[in-house]
Amino acid sequence: MDADNDECLLFVDDSNVWIEAQKFAASGNSHMPKLTDGDQDPRLRINIGRLVNTLCDGRIQRQSYIYGSRPPPNDLVWDQYKKCSFKTKIYDRGANGREKEVDNSMSADMTEEAVDLRAVAKFDQAVEERRKRTVFIVITGDRDMLPAIRKVLGCGIRVELWGWNSGMAREYLRERNTNGRLSVKFLDNIFNQVSFTNFRSTRNTRVVPAYTIVILEPEDLAEETWNDSYVAKVLLELGRLFYTTRSKNGSEIFVEFPTVKNIEAIIVKARELFGEKTTIMSWPVYASRFNKDVSEIVETSNMFLPLENDNRASSSPLSTKHDAQSSLENSVDLGSGPPEAGDEKAEVHEAEAEGGGDPDDEEGWEQVKSRSRPGRAHGRAQRGTQGCPKGQHCGDRGECGYKHTSKEMARFRDNPTKDFRLWKTKRCTAVGCRRGERCAFAHSTEETWCLSCNDYGHSTEDCRL
Repeated sequence: MDADNDECLLFVDDSNVWIEAQKFAASGNSHMPKLTDGDQDPRLRINIGRLVNTLCDGRIQRQSYIYGSRPPPNDLVWDQYKKCSFKTKIYDRGANGREKEVDNSMSADMTEEAVDLRAVAKFDQAVEERRKRTVFIVITGDRDMLPAIRKVLGCGIRVELWGWNSGMAREYLRERNTNGRLSVKFLDNIFNQVSFTNFRSTRNTRVVPAYTIVILEPEDLAEETWNDSYVAKVLLELGRLFYTTRSKNGSEIFVEFPTVKNIEAIIVKARELFGEKTTIMSWPVYASRFNKDVSEIVETSNMFLPLENDNRASSSPLSTKHDAQSSLENSVDLGSGPPEAGDEKAEVHEAEAEGGGDPDDEEGWEQVKSRSRPGRAHGRAQRGTQGCPKGQHCGDRGECGYKHTSKEMARFRDNPTKDFRLWKTKRCTAVGCRRGERCAFAHSTEETWCLSCNDYGHSTEDCRL
């Protein structure tokens, strides 16, 4: 069968795409270094057109669906999906902020499309040929979707399941090994093709001094060399979450590090990265040259707008007038120009007299407002009630935040130098080995662990991925 004639129906779980993509971006990859101050990167963006084209891979796109929860008022992502011939299915969240109806709606649509196609194909040969050419492309890793996928497979329709390796339920990998119509692919492998990072701040010309550095444009560099992309690329080496904003005249860039406690340490590290030709100073030093006063305007929106369709419940406006006042009484308007030529280097070094050290050291600027993240704390609490998806193969040796069995924890303690990611990935070659399940090597195919798909039943070398 000619694959170019295949017809694709896409079913996309929006939360699975975005939230897991943020986690993947923060974990460190060929695209950018590991983010050290968070387990999700809210700057991550997905190019939806490229995502659809990559998944279809030259095949014909038919009716497609995107499922998600009610977005914030500024969300444009749904419109982008509509432009790519998607039908949007958006639902209100429950009182606790959790998604409601999304999985049920997605399962119902997949099942209905499959059953209808099979029913008509029994009486129409042309439709039967179309059924043979049809592929359901499903983006999810949620185990709750397995019954619907099995129903589609039972209708004789191929399913191409895409998801993030970290969020893919093992049951899909086992199903793939027993059903030739199901293929499992990982979005990790196409991450660079379909994603990009937006470092631009979405705030309206306001900065928080305690978290901001100012980078002045060097006079001897060409404009095409010193730009926002260049600055962001250099700052990535810090491994910190940051946002950039151009000044009104464009000759300097303001960089905010919203999670850093000691901004002076960031200034020192940034100067090492950029070199002596680039002037980098704290916001107070920069602002004092213009006699800047703290703005009297109180803004009640979030510090940063969420990811274009960040569906996490923790992305919400500041809850009280007092919170808004506390945060923004310590914010100031962006400058309109660079310092005049003079002894700015001396001023910078004077401001850094007590700086440097660890960016997480609170001896730097006083933190005027807590930036606790209830969503992250909730996530940690949730992980503590769930079994570790890697089990005995946990690379963190039980310190991952997930639950581990007493047997697994005992093995971690008994083997303090063992790399458990490689546990039972190779066959045991010892003659007459009596260690049984305590042996670090596999004694049968059933207990052999695959590093590619994170599942038992075959070795990494024999994996179909």
